[in-house]
Amino acid sequence: MPGVNVTTAIRSGQSAQNIAPSGRLFVAGMADRGSVADPILVQSLAEFVAHYGDRVSYSHLYDNLACFFEEGGSQAYVIRVVGPSATKGTITLVDRAGTPKNTVKFDAANPGAWSANLDVVVANGTVSNTVTITLLLNDEAVEVHRDMASPAAIVSAFIDSEYVDVTDLGSATAAPDNIPAAGTFTLSAGSDDRASATSTHYAAALAKFVYDLGDRAVAIPGVGSTVHASLVTHAEANRRIALLSSDETDSIANVISDAAAVDSDFAGLFAPWVKINAATGPRFTSPEGYVAAVRNRAHSSDGPWRSPAGQIAAAKFVTGLKYDYTRAEGDELDAGKVSAIRVIANLPRLYGWRSLSNDVDNFSLLSARDILNYVTTKCEAALEEYVFQTIDAKGHLLSAVHGALVGVMQPIANANGVFAKYDANKEEVDPGYLVDTDSVNTIDNLALNEVRALVSLRPSPSAALISVTIVKVGLLSGL
Repeated sequence: MPGVNVTTAIRSGQSAQNIAPSGRLFVAGMADRGSVADPILVQSLAEFVAHYGDRVSYSHLYDNLACFFEEGGSQAYVIRVVGPSATKGTITLVDRAGTPKNTVKFDAANPGAWSANLDVVVANGTVSNTVTITLLLNDEAVEVHRDMASPAAIVSAFIDSEYVDVTDLGSATAAPDNIPAAGTFTLSAGSDDRASATSTHYAAALAKFVYDLGDRAVAIPGVGSTVHASLVTHAEANRRIALLSSDETDSIANVISDAAAVDSDFAGLFAPWVKINAATGPRFTSPEGYVAAVRNRAHSSDGPWRSPAGQIAAAKFVTGLKYDYTRAEGDELDAGKVSAIRVIANLPRLYGWRSLSNDVDNFSLLSARDILNYVTTKCEAALEEYVFQTIDAKGHLLSAVHGALVGVMQPIANANGVFAKYDANKEEVDPGYLVDTDSVNTIDNLALNEVRALVSLRPSPSAALISVTIVKVGLLSGL
């Protein structure tokens, strides 16, 4: 189909010639209320509460987002998960006829027992023969519409409501008595059927994070290995980084076993769970929110080529860890492709950025996939303006495409995001990338209305291990 299609590949050998959107988080989980159809962008914990309600004991979504925002995260897309038989609360209002007839129905906008705390207050309007309707959630006014003269006007007023869907039941009573009678009416309690939710329902929720939202990190906090396959499948299909965790009390052996079950350069597994402080006291939550936040720190300060581990990951909100891994245990986890969170210099910090790929030559660290995802996103955006432009015999379009791609890559090279190659005389052989629009285009593919481009890049490695040799010298010896 028409458009920009970018693919990535790995090749060995010589290569020749900022709040960072990529630092955002996609997160799915259970909540008291909120949309199950479309993700909502939240930029603070207060915004999350406004859309999804306060913390609930059966989910780690709230705690993870609290950790994400406190640790330096800036933006998260959230989708709520419910079970297959979830239901919405409802109330039907009658009109003002001598023999009242059903006139409008209020259904909760989304499933869950929360609707039992939602009241519809109908009062006479300030204009004759009209009504003012107020929605109360937990006895607080959240929505008010004034002086509505008909059921149709009521439906129109609530068309964009986040709390209710309103239906005109077509009362046969003549106006103006077909408007609802005054009073306070409480919706019935719905159900989220959360006990029946499986990995299939979490996978369906992930599908709401469509490809066009771009590269990001994606997580389902607190659920454990049952959703790992769904997260990896989603990340690979949508060029994202899947943040995985095991269960809270899993042993090192179990965590390593979970990591061994995955072979993907789009995913990393992080352990242990982290401790945060709350009004009700300290509690543990899975580490995805913390990891996503420090990833955002790295992307914002340097770029996706910066590993978000070490000093940059020093905790600000996380106060402790479920398990304080020793250095030997950290080494064991690293060998098992697990990124450990450890206490270093009295502060918890992410101390690994391992990919779960078995291709350790190309993808030992997640940074390699992060930068490929970033470059892919940037190239798609840069080339969109050239879709459906005329291919000319003089090569003007190919030159423009080449320039646009160099415009993507050169700032990355300037920021040391790619690794330049130098010869023995310290002369630059290549800047760490190559853009080719000449050799890859033939008359045959141009005749098919297809323009090709090749971008090769050599991602900069990270100093995951710094080896220092310290030599004791005798008192009478020279240094």
